[in-house]
Amino acid sequence: MLEAQSVDQQLFAHTYVNGLWHVHSMFKNSFNLQNQQSKQLIMLTFQSVRVPHGITVSYADYLQLTAQLRVDMPIMAQQRVLYFPQAALSFQDAYSYETTWSASEQSVDQNHLFSVIKQVEKETGFQEPLQQVFTSRHAFYQAIDSLHDRSFYKQRQAIDFLIGRGIGLTPTGDDMLVGTLLARYLTQQQDQRLDNYLKRKITAVHDLTTDVSQHYLLQAIEGNFSQTYAKVGRCRDQQTAKDVIQTIFAIGHTSGADFLAGFVRSLLHVKH
Repeated sequence: MLEAQSVDQQLFAHTYVNGLWHVHSMFKNSFNLQNQQSKQLIMLTFQSVRVPHGITVSYADYLQLTAQLRVDMPIMAQQRVLYFPQAALSFQDAYSYETTWSASEQSVDQNHLFSVIKQVEKETGFQEPLQQVFTSRHAFYQAIDSLHDRSFYKQRQAIDFLIGRGIGLTPTGDDMLVGTLLARYLTQQQDQRLDNYLKRKITAVHDLTTDVSQHYLLQAIEGNFSQTYAKVGRCRDQQTAKDVIQTIFAIGHTSGADFLAGFVRSLLHVKH
């Protein structure tokens, strides 16, 4: 039996892990399993990333697992073991990590963070350098601004604009929403009414965005984030900020930059 290296603590707690799953999607460095009933996702990878509902395995085990997989292939999960066609993967004894946000562990210095962001020329998914986040009037940023408006109507319009807008596995608008949600957790200014609307919107209306992006949005609403993204809450000095930002940029093609765009733009509404 193969042994997983690490696993999101959530997968130990949720009974939905037991049951029938199928291979939802496959990529070079990861693949996703989806539960037949709940539609929840599990992401398996050999990379050292820690995401909500993630499981990491060794590179050798990853190659062994993916060699026999195809999209839609059924996978059975029982007692913290995933049964693949020619192998079984246990995560019973894997190292468990947390993706649930903990405000007590965060201490960000916005001045240091902003100072570093102002030097960043990397482009977002809407082809603007991230450094323009402070002054840009682009429609994506105006939508983020509207999320902080007192008008629930304007907030709903902003969500309707952002969800699924852009290209890729996690579209730009969704990545920015995740950034906004993390900023709200960081500043302890969650908006329950807005969260409920977002959750209803992406679960009730089919195909608004990708299944993978919907998964990360739903997780973010509940306060569960990739550990890579969560590190932005620990930028206590400029060097740490530089290191964290570079790590975030490594996520996707523009996903990291888009996340930071939503995160920083939202912080501006708290700062002033």
